[in-house]
Amino acid sequence: MAIEQAGRSRKGAKGSRTEAAIKAAGRRVLARDGYVNAKISDVAEEAGKAIGSFYKHFRNKEELLLALAEEFRIAVQDNIGAPSGIELDPFDNLREVVRSFWRAYREHGAVAVAVFQASMVNESFADMWRQIRAQGIRIASIRIRLAQRRGYCTGVDPEVASSVLCSMVEFTCYSWVVKNGDLDLLGRNADDSELIETLTKMVVGAIRWREDAVD
Repeated sequence: MAIEQAGRSRKGAKGSRTEAAIKAAGRRVLARDGYVNAKISDVAEEAGKAIGSFYKHFRNKEELLLALAEEFRIAVQDNIGAPSGIELDPFDNLREVVRSFWRAYREHGAVAVAVFQASMVNESFADMWRQIRAQGIRIASIRIRLAQRRGYCTGVDPEVASSVLCSMVEFTCYSWVVKNGDLDLLGRNADDSELIETLTKMVVGAIRWREDAVD
């Protein structure tokens, strides 16, 4: 299903600044209240704008979320490109993929969670979520194929393995970045560098194995 273009373009620097302020406020309100409880009036108030300004740029809360979701998708796409060639170490490249996704999730995590929640009841958001997932699976599968050409992780389907890895990365980012729940359960603090390094080692380790090294 084609997704309706999220957000209508507005001419003029003032209109662009207002739209940017509404989007920024939307991200903060989503992080604070969640998608279900987020209200247009709260977004307008957070942005320091009249509620009428919101409706000049977005028809409803759903259209705002679609626009924010597209920004998240583009942030992932722009920061995680394809490896430059077969000579590139797939594991060095995969490390950068994980770090880049973490950075995108750190900025857009509340939006990602909101899209996932909305995808359960709205087909437009379900389509957007499938696009984001498909993009991640495609990116990871390229790295897995490069690793397989070097004799690693043979005998697994790259797309299926990519789906598993993407699920692990997405939920880990959700748990650590959005909810911070596991760190509370562990009763300790950890900065981004430790969390990223741990996640990266786990993801790389899930691919960097050979059959002849397995008992």
